[in-house]
Amino acid sequence: MTGRHDEESRLLASDPFLAGRTEAAERYGHLSKNAAQWRRISLVLLLCCFACVMAVIVTASKITVVPYIVQVDEHGYEIALSPVAPSKVDARLMTAHVGRYVWSLKTVFNDPEAQLHLMNFVYSTTPANTAAEKKYQEYYAANNPVLIGESETVSVTVNSVLSMSESAWQAEWTEERYSASTGDKTNTKHYRGIFGTAVVTPGTMREILLNPLGIFVTDFNFSEIL
Repeated sequence: MTGRHDEESRLLASDPFLAGRTEAAERYGHLSKNAAQWRRISLVLLLCCFACVMAVIVTASKITVVPYIVQVDEHGYEIALSPVAPSKVDARLMTAHVGRYVWSLKTVFNDPEAQLHLMNFVYSTTPANTAAEKKYQEYYAANNPVLIGESETVSVTVNSVLSMSESAWQAEWTEERYSASTGDKTNTKHYRGIFGTAVVTPGTMREILLNPLGIFVTDFNFSEIL
C-alpha cells in the first residue's frame, strides 16, 4: 500500500496537470457528496411537514363544539359546570320550523338571489341520505323555482301546522300564483302535507350557525286539496 501511495505521489509531482485535476475532483466530489446529503435531509423534512399537515387536517375535521353551562363567581372568573344535555324542543318552535320549511320549499320569487336563500334553508335543515333529501331534490328538478320565477311568482300562506306525534306534523297551506309580467293572480291552490322531523344537537360551528336548534325535516309528503 505504501509503495502504491509513493508511486501516486511521484506521478502527481511529475505531472502538474494531473495533480490539478486530482485536486479539483476531490474538491468538487466533496461538494457533490454534501449536496446529495442535504437533498436527502430536505426530502425527509418535506415528508415530515406533509405528515404534520395531514394530521392537523384530520384533527380539525374531528373537532366538535360542546356547549357548557358556566358559572361566573364574584371575581368574574368563569367555571364550567357541566355540558348542556339535549332537551326537548318546544312545540311552538317545531311548528314555526315546519311552517318555514313549507314556505321556503314552495315559495317562488322572481329574484334569483332571494330564491337561493330559500333553497339554502331547505338544504341546511334536511339531513343527508334521508327521504326528505331525495324528495326535495326531485321536486326542484321538476319545478325549478329559478326558471319558474321568470314567468310567475308563488306566494305561500301557511294556514296551520298541527302535531300528529312527537316527530310528525301536518301542515296546510295556500299557494297563490301571480304573473311576473303583469302581477295579476292566475290561480289559487290549497295543499296538505305530512312532515317527519328529528332533533339533532349541532356539533360544529357551521351547524350552529345554519341550524342552531338542530331541527331537521327527515321526510315529507304533500298533495293538493281539491
